Amino acid sequence: MAAVSQTPVSLRELPRLRTRHIGQIGGLMRPGTHRSPLLEFGERFVVSPPGFPTMLVTHDMDDVRELFANHDDFSIGQVLSRFSSHDVMFGKQTLIFLDGDEHRRERRLFAPPFQNKALRSYEDLMVEVVQRELPSWPVGEPFEFLKAGYDLAIGVLLGVVFGDVAPARRDRLKQAVSRWFGEIESRGFLAVTLLTPLVGGLTLPYPPLSRRQSEVDAIIIEEIAARRATPGDGDDRKDVLSRYVGTELDQHDDVALARNMRGILLGAYETTAITLGWIAAMLAGHPHAMAELDTAADAGDHARLDAYLDAAVAETMRLRPVSPFTGRRALRDTVVNGIHIPKGAIVIVPILLIHESPRHYSDPMDFRPERFLDDRPNGHTWLTFGAGPHRCLGAQFALAEARILFRTVLQHRRIDCAPGSVEPPRRYHTGLSPAHNARITLRPR
Repeated sequence: MAAVSQTPVSLRELPRLRTRHIGQIGGLMRPGTHRSPLLEFGERFVVSPPGFPTMLVTHDMDDVRELFANHDDFSIGQVLSRFSSHDVMFGKQTLIFLDGDEHRRERRLFAPPFQNKALRSYEDLMVEVVQRELPSWPVGEPFEFLKAGYDLAIGVLLGVVFGDVAPARRDRLKQAVSRWFGEIESRGFLAVTLLTPLVGGLTLPYPPLSRRQSEVDAIIIEEIAARRATPGDGDDRKDVLSRYVGTELDQHDDVALARNMRGILLGAYETTAITLGWIAAMLAGHPHAMAELDTAADAGDHARLDAYLDAAVAETMRLRPVSPFTGRRALRDTVVNGIHIPKGAIVIVPILLIHESPRHYSDPMDFRPERFLDDRPNGHTWLTFGAGPHRCLGAQFALAEARILFRTVLQHRRIDCAPGSVEPPRRYHTGLSPAHNARITLRPR
């Protein structure tokens, strides 16, 4: 008997969220997703706000797997362009905005500095950054670890991406990057980014940001030119830029290479700092986890300390992923797990809802690093870095960095425990950031 083909399900046939209830989607983006009334819809529902593309919100894991595996019919860059100002900050020619063969090619070029062999060469730098910053942190009184996280993040990133730069140029670069980040976080640019989704994804011109980006790019181009002028000097260098200039990976002009180096800084800066802040807040709020780390640190058992830190980092990222959702926009009419997705529609995956689901994790609301001691995070249900061809290129780097930085901190300091609820995420923030900047108290070890 011939197989009977099934007609794909239309989005019109799925449960639909009324426009007046659209604010309830916010409940899927903050801890406690299990309380959302939207769960009454089941694993899928459709929402079509006026002036926005039609969106399918799904946490059906078969849908999610097929979506992430489909490299040719969907774009993550178009979602970012429609709902944020990322295209202005990064540039539309950077990796996250590319699709299909062009994305595959660029990813192959930029992957080597973030793979395991390269990661090992960055460890000494990460330890050095902590040792440099640590003396400035107060001991015996509360302070905001999120701010320390930003200092650690920029210290590591400038060292990893650029390595040893002539002192005068290094200082100019650090100041230019600081001014650029300041403009990104300014109220003026925040107002522009809030308007972007409301005007069809168009980010209005913001000259102060453009000037700051140009300043950063000019100094990076200067550094690239200096390295091209002395090609033999980079043979022993291990920074990211040196892994491109004058090598077989060097397939961009200097302007494009500078833009990509700047994109690496931006992509990792805030996410790294926020994650470090959450790790500190989670450890301070859970004495059982701190006791395990203190025991390992006091005994000088580096293997035990690293193993538990890896688990604690993974558990923190499960409960507080910096981005609680992700999405893809259909480049053409296509089908995902038997559902017809028309061109232009957006599929939203609520990452935090999946992370908090009892289907995937026992006692999902509990902070329990032990769940990851023997089993690494499952790439299908632990989605902090996304999945599929667009999974974050720096995922392994971020995990190793968090472990190394906190290992070094804990070898010199203890974190006071304050049992009880961990501080909530900040309101009016597109991601999950600690509302009180991860206030903790350190003690000498």
